[in-house]
Amino acid sequence: MLRVKGKNDGVTTDPFQLEVREALRATGLPQHLTATGPSPVRLGGEMLGVEEGTPVEVVADVSNLGESLLVDATVYARATGQCSRCLADLDEPFSVHVSDVFGTTSDFITRDGVSGAEAGDDDDDFEPLMVDDDMVDITQLVLDEAGLTLPFSPVCGDYGRECAGDTPAPDGVSGGDDAAPDPRWAGLAELAGDLTDDGEGAGAEGAGETRDRRNDA
Repeated sequence: MLRVKGKNDGVTTDPFQLEVREALRATGLPQHLTATGPSPVRLGGEMLGVEEGTPVEVVADVSNLGESLLVDATVYARATGQCSRCLADLDEPFSVHVSDVFGTTSDFITRDGVSGAEAGDDDDDFEPLMVDDDMVDITQLVLDEAGLTLPFSPVCGDYGRECAGDTPAPDGVSGGDDAAPDPRWAGLAELAGDLTDDGEGAGAEGAGETRDRRNDA
């Protein structure tokens, strides 16, 4: 069972649910928390992410701001997946930092000077972060930040490795100086060549006529 450790030692089964009772009852020095346990959700994209159930560690400081708590947390885990180019397995250390303020009362100022109580039902997208039963839930914060941090199309080069030698080059990247021209441009290149030849021929013919007129004069 996961133990979230602080001066007032509490117990929870979710590392993203932090017990903040000590911080609620004291101001001044922040409450330091550490937690380890299985991730309750999958973090990241399809090609690379922290799978649900992967062991994670959360290190957090919680500070009492009066009508709110500032939660500053870093999540450590291992991200697994595949290179989007050569499909080699990836298994890399991953960390993500989140920081946000959780209200302790309905009068908590959360956005643009509007309190959670005043927001009401007029703004469906407005969901202020609140302390609930001496707990704060950082799950959505971690989900959002992991989605922004982990690459959508990871490649070996992102982690200091090289793809296998027989891996095709990415679209638009030439594999050598003598690479064959793209057949889609062949027709345009041929047309450009014809126009150049016609222009050179017309120029030579015009120059010849000019010389003839000078000689006749």
